[in-house]
Amino acid sequence: MLLAAVVGATQLGNRVVSGAAPPPVPRPASRVLEIATGQRELVRVKLRADRPVDEGRLRRLLTTRLPRQVVASRGRARITYRYDLEATLRRAVALGARGGRVQAVRERVSSKILAPVVAQFQRNTCEAAALEVLLASAGVRVSQQRLQAAFPRSGPLDPEGSGSTRSWGDPDLGYVGRPDGGGVAGGFGVYPGPVAQTARKYGGRFEDLTASSPERIYARVLAGRAVMAWIGLSDGPYDSWRSPQGKKIDVNYGEHTIVLTGMSGDGELRVVNPLEGTLETWSRSRFEAAWQLLGRRALGA
Repeated sequence: MLLAAVVGATQLGNRVVSGAAPPPVPRPASRVLEIATGQRELVRVKLRADRPVDEGRLRRLLTTRLPRQVVASRGRARITYRYDLEATLRRAVALGARGGRVQAVRERVSSKILAPVVAQFQRNTCEAAALEVLLASAGVRVSQQRLQAAFPRSGPLDPEGSGSTRSWGDPDLGYVGRPDGGGVAGGFGVYPGPVAQTARKYGGRFEDLTASSPERIYARVLAGRAVMAWIGLSDGPYDSWRSPQGKKIDVNYGEHTIVLTGMSGDGELRVVNPLEGTLETWSRSRFEAAWQLLGRRALGA
């Protein structure tokens, strides 16, 4: 009896095993694709690993949810961005079924930097006035009179000698000439190095952008960072002399400085001009031509 019971139990067990349902086939894991602007989620869709991304659906969602443009504050600047639907879509589709989070693609189209409009207080103090504007764009307020007094000086007040032995200062080392334009010389001024050196005394950290491309200058302005630029108000007159160290100095007496404090959506520049204390609009071609006359010198916030 015991043996029969064991055999019966074994047969029953076999019937139970042989009649069991097959294990379920696992479904492809689903993943999530998120498209966001900053911390804000715009689109969230589930993806299947065995299916391609539904590009048409994503396009429809982005068309209704992606803003055309947005204005954001960065320090003392307001920057307008335009969102690129097609570039955003390509970035999302590139993830494929892996899913993940992508940021919507945007580009800067205009900027406006908060800075005062300042007129130079003497004939040859445009650099001090422009530096006052540049420092203010970074939140540092120092008067141009104070800045002018703080510039290092180079050479005598007026040129000495004549002809090939004529000697004066080096604007790459310090301020040259008389701020009021008096005396027999009538000029001159100072270049980016000493200006940046003076700015550091008041907490201003600026980058020498001399010889940069115009595109680099415009990119900085669009990013909300003001740029002080040396320009020629006229094509000459030109002059030359030797510094006390023997260096040949070639100058354009039309030397002047302005500050770029923004750019419009059509590419025009917002310019603070210390000559008479005006806020002006310049085309890129006008700026580039005048900037070239002074060797593309610039200082960036």
